Amino acid sequence: MIFYRKKFLKDLSKIPEKYRTRIEQFVFEEIHQIPSIAEHRKIEKMSGYPDYFKIRFGEYRVGLQINEDELTFERVLHRKEIYKYFP
Repeated sequence: MIFYRKKFLKDLSKIPEKYRTRIEQFVFEEIHQIPSIAEHRKIEKMSGYPDYFKIRFGEYRVGLQINEDELTFERVLHRKEIYKYFP
């Protein structure tokens, strides 16, 4: 199952259109077609946090958490800010 935190959706609405369209396409459409999310080439594991991952989109990062069969999109912020608030 895929979940989107309220904060993630709020963050997404604030980022520039140039990045937002790419992120929305991946997060809302392409993610459903991926057979194994943890093995996807765009999704990187965060060191020191076993359940947390990040995806790079230019200057922005999407933070997500994977627990068993649940995928939760937590935050999307500029690369300078994401590590202050996520995980």
